[in-house]
Amino acid sequence: MLIAHEKGARLIVSVGSQYNLVEFLDKNRRGMSSTFLTRLRIGDRLVDAKGVSRLYRPRPGLGPLVAMLAVGLLTLTLVVWLTPAFHNLANLLWLKLQLVLGL
Repeated sequence: MLIAHEKGARLIVSVGSQYNLVEFLDKNRRGMSSTFLTRLRIGDRLVDAKGVSRLYRPRPGLGPLVAMLAVGLLTLTLVVWLTPAFHNLANLLWLKLQLVLGL
């Protein structure tokens, strides 16, 4: 972590390390002081793996949604057109709609 910090890393993600003072004190193991000092030195760039999902949440734009909707409608249209039973059902529904609307 210190090497990454010295080389200019803007963000360091730690996985599986202690991330709060209670965990440092509860573990009661040797070497925790160096870990604590390392975290103090690079604290502004260090993020726990659990926090990465809070920092970066990609949201799809309108383009993929419209493309997915178009592909779905095209697939549905092809299935109805190529299947005789669905094609007859679609013709029947179209005739009913024309009767209801008075076309």
